[in-house]
Parts: sequence; C-alpha cells; structure tokens
Amino acid sequence: MSLNQILLIGNCGSDPEMRYTPNGAMVVNFSLAVNSYRNGADGEQIQDTEWFRIACWNKTAESVNQFLQKGQRCFVEGRFRSSTYTGNDGTQRQSSEVTAFRVIFLDRSSEASSNETPTNNDQSQSYQNNNETKNTTNNDTNSESDDIEELPW
Repeated sequence: MSLNQILLIGNCGSDPEMRYTPNGAMVVNFSLAVNSYRNGADGEQIQDTEWFRIACWNKTAESVNQFLQKGQRCFVEGRFRSSTYTGNDGTQRQSSEVTAFRVIFLDRSSEASSNETPTNNDQSQSYQNNNETKNTTNNDTNSESDDIEELPW
C-alpha cells in the first residue's frame, strides 16, 4: 500500500489563473504560501514561508476561480507531484506541484459576503460546505487513474 496525500493551510499568493487544455478541461493554477515559526538564537521569533504551486481541475477549478483571491486563507488537500525537465539553456531542472482534489475557503471573499450574509454559525458552516469540492481531478499528463478512494481516517 502507498499513499501520496498532502494537506496544506496557507494564504493564496496570487490570483488564480484559469486556462483550458486542448481537450477542453478547465485548469486553474495559483501559489500558496504556508508559514511556520521558530525561535532564533536570540529568542526572536522567525517566520519561514514555504511556497507551493497548486493545480485544480474541472469543478474544483471552477470554484477556486470564482471564490479564491490573492491573500485569502484556504485549505488544500491533494497529491504531490514532481518532475524533471531540461530548460532552454540545457540544464536539468526540477518542478513540483500539488494537484488539489479539495479546496476549502477559510476566508470569505468580499464578493461572496455581499451575495450571502449568514446570520449565525450554522449558516456560515453551510456556506463553506457548499463551496468545497471533492475528488474532481482530470490531469491529462497523468496516465494513471484519477479515481480517489475515501480513506477511513
């Protein structure tokens, strides 16, 4: 048995960029900044930021393109993928990306706030659940099946 799953919470570092593949599949890419903190030798708190490239497909891409904006916090669940390629200058380079199959918006966008104003926490939770999407990947560059089975934990 093997598992390739990554869970991230961070801030959207760029507005999502939407495009379509030649087959007509929608893909949205954005960057995600994940911060961690540690104490330095002098006792000062130091912030480290790790950047991730995120790719979303189909229904997940639609939601991300519509609701996510630069600076907003979100939760991303997906699988990690790395590849090597030869750059234009002939050097070997490595690229890594997270293919997201679920994105949950942790901050409300100003557009969503003006369209829906929940009056209590139950409605706010309902709004968040309506905007999350699950298990919708379709990566044309990946020949293996994208069916994702729910895990028991």
